[in-house]
Amino acid sequence: MEINCVFAPAISTPEHIVLAEELGYARAWVYDVPVSYADTGITLGAAAARTSTIRLGVAVFTPHLRHLTMNAALIAHLATVAPGRFDAGVGAGFTSSTYLNRKPSRWADVEAYIVALRELLAGREVEWENAIVSLMHSPASGITYPIDVPMWVAAHGPKGFGVAKRLGAGVVTNPTHGDHPVPVDGPCQLLHYGTVLDDGEAIDSPRAMDAAGPGASLALHMGQHGPLAGMPEAQGYEAAIAAIDERHRHLELYRGHLMAPNATDLKFINAAVIERGTTTGTREHMARHLRRLEDAGATAILYQPAGADIPRELRAFKEAAEMRHEITLDTPETQPV
Repeated sequence: MEINCVFAPAISTPEHIVLAEELGYARAWVYDVPVSYADTGITLGAAAARTSTIRLGVAVFTPHLRHLTMNAALIAHLATVAPGRFDAGVGAGFTSSTYLNRKPSRWADVEAYIVALRELLAGREVEWENAIVSLMHSPASGITYPIDVPMWVAAHGPKGFGVAKRLGAGVVTNPTHGDHPVPVDGPCQLLHYGTVLDDGEAIDSPRAMDAAGPGASLALHMGQHGPLAGMPEAQGYEAAIAAIDERHRHLELYRGHLMAPNATDLKFINAAVIERGTTTGTREHMARHLRRLEDAGATAILYQPAGADIPRELRAFKEAAEMRHEITLDTPETQPV
């Protein structure tokens, strides 16, 4: 099972990707939300220049943020500066569409988008929005075709899984969105949020709240469709969001998303929300969790470190992941969380 990481990109993310490579993470991806995070292309370009083995990627491109040719050109550039180690994820864009007060793309459109991306990266023309388009780089640009980039689909249900299967793509999913921890056969990146607790550390310590807070916020944002369904904190959060002026509600819903809890999130994040809404626990607890996933057929974990000390989070999670090889699941935990 691969141990990978994903970042809400900041100016410091290239440095953190260098550390991830040193620690032995197989992949380091970044989210693509231009209105909220540091620029995707600049971040990965800088990381590519400072690394040599770790696979880089985007999780995920969406049809509504940039024109098809713009994303295709960005993929071509990044695949060229990180030859043989770049992955492109594509999704419907549930979060990024909310920032624009739009609905997510239809899955049929996502499938067509991936097909068109592959055609452009192969050096061919496609018809898109009633026009013939192509990537026009000359050899002098340093970018040449064809370019073969593995594609991944961000999906949390049968329609998205079906797109991935038809296109022979991998899946990026959040296991808290469904009842099965490994929902598909084949390559599947399971997103994980939370923090590894130090020995004797409380789950609601200031450090743990800082590091797990962004993941807990995501659980609140999912509302009744996520791991906090039925909890009073989720109900209170939904009521607080509903009370915001509808002209600005779509902005406040995901303000600070996966980077830092916003003022509304903080009203409802507590020990219970962190425990149920994130993967947080001691090293042994985390190692057992990862071992169970591996035994269930998981092929890869995609961990997002967060909080003020990203290097600490990367080191602690990797240590816990390595411990899974030493775990015997039929013995009780010595430090349950």
